Amino acid sequence: MKYRCPHCKAVLNPGTKVILRITRARRNGLILLSPKVGNYTVILPEDIPLKEGEKPRLACPVCHGDLTSPANRQFNELLRERPGGGFDRVEFHKAYGEHATFVISQDEVRAFGKDAPEYEHVNFFGAGYTGD
Repeated sequence: MKYRCPHCKAVLNPGTKVILRITRARRNGLILLSPKVGNYTVILPEDIPLKEGEKPRLACPVCHGDLTSPANRQFNELLRERPGGGFDRVEFHKAYGEHATFVISQDEVRAFGKDAPEYEHVNFFGAGYTGD
């Protein structure tokens, strides 16, 4: 499945990993994430170590658009292409080590990760939701 920037629609996983821009303490680099929802494996630049709970800024490596979710500022948002066309939204928690991901389609929200139950109250269909 292809992941895309919600701003410029650039493909963010041209290979086997999702590639994002990370900024922490005025340092920039690239972070690699697994494209498999619920897999929290992360490859970080050596000069940008993260501690549990830190919330670095993630952005598109193409347009540099901030990936903060318009539905909830605790989450980042990517688009994931659906096989038949259109997109699902993938919302994942900003805090490093917080395992909570939600895949939002037109009519359902699917939760992934051990910490997801803590965020079941979040209304991902609220402000900022534009459907396809």
